[in-house]
Amino acid sequence: MASAIPTVMELRRAFSSAKPPDRITQDAFDSSPKHLHRLARLHPGERAPAKDLWEYTQDLLYGREVQASLAAYLFPFCLEAWREDLRGLTSEYGGFVEYLYPVLANKRTGEHLDPKRMAAVADFMKRTILEEIDDQRGLIYSGGAARPYRWIRALTTYGVLFPDLDRLWSAWWSIETVGKATAIVQYASCLMYPTDENPVFARWTPEGGGGPPCLWEFAGHLYNHQWLDANVAFLKDMLTVQRTIETVDKAVKRLVSEAEFSVAAEIQSDMPLCTETLASRCAELPNMLATDEASKTHEWSL
Repeated sequence: MASAIPTVMELRRAFSSAKPPDRITQDAFDSSPKHLHRLARLHPGERAPAKDLWEYTQDLLYGREVQASLAAYLFPFCLEAWREDLRGLTSEYGGFVEYLYPVLANKRTGEHLDPKRMAAVADFMKRTILEEIDDQRGLIYSGGAARPYRWIRALTTYGVLFPDLDRLWSAWWSIETVGKATAIVQYASCLMYPTDENPVFARWTPEGGGGPPCLWEFAGHLYNHQWLDANVAFLKDMLTVQRTIETVDKAVKRLVSEAEFSVAAEIQSDMPLCTETLASRCAELPNMLATDEASKTHEWSL
């Protein structure tokens, strides 16, 4: 997998969609088709209006027919908006992203985007999540808007959509960058500490939210979905106490000269005291990710 920052031009080349279709035949669900015509008039490099993208997701989810040629032209715009949301560049696309995830999880989408294009979507999303991971800094956060929530939720949601989470996880756990090392410590802290004792994430408050990120929570309206079997099997094999401790040790070494080192070293020193909790959560997490929202136990047993 390429490690460079993903670009929409690469995505467009994979989609072979330089021009929109000559005629719009896409169903507009419960609205006029004006948003479809506005979207089709967009030129590469232009930002799509959030409301138009949201209406397009409703067409894809609930309309009677999907125009494959229009989807091929518009999906790069959709993915660029998703990237801006994940990277924290804007908050205007949040409502659209909530519905983009179920669009990608919908089997019907795969009928209109061939395997090459779906692979391009997966690659773009993997690389964007890794881009956000590489930019992680800091090991003290408070409030529900803290930056680590974005990449953790995106990674967790990726496991619902595509069966190659192992490639994303392995690139992250390579600890090639300070950001990857920081993200490992952020994530490991959620596997170790009681909810109100996590040194990275201040406890939840009614005013600001917060607390440690929920490692099994999916973004978007994916209430009847769960991780794909291949991803569950991978995590069951990968997420062990020994491997987690070893990876945190490597991450702390990577952070020796960084501002995050003191908190990371504190967490490293706590790990031998937290092995019971760590073992329990490493075993529980794959099973929780393999369960849909309605059937989940929404708390750790330890």
